[in-house]
Amino acid sequence: MNINDYLSTETYDLLDSWSGKPIGSYRLLRNMPSDMFNENRHKMFCISVGIWGYLDKVITRDECVELYGEITHEEFGPRGGWKSITFGTTKFISDYLRP
Repeated sequence: MNINDYLSTETYDLLDSWSGKPIGSYRLLRNMPSDMFNENRHKMFCISVGIWGYLDKVITRDECVELYGEITHEEFGPRGGWKSITFGTTKFISDYLRP
């Protein structure tokens, strides 16, 4: 069986929780066997209890530069942990854009 046999045909936008801009797309999982789930776990995220999304596409930093402009600010916490990145005037806090 192919992984696509267990994914919804509809694609949904994954949005950054700060800017509300799309940072990727995903499809919903349906009754995937546990061995296949474990093999693909790195591309999945929990939406709600028992509901999982499979990442089809995640935006890259280069794509953000094309869409929003050059990196104008990158924020790190007091102990050096990454917090956010700003492309032009658009700030993102999604972990998918970490260096």
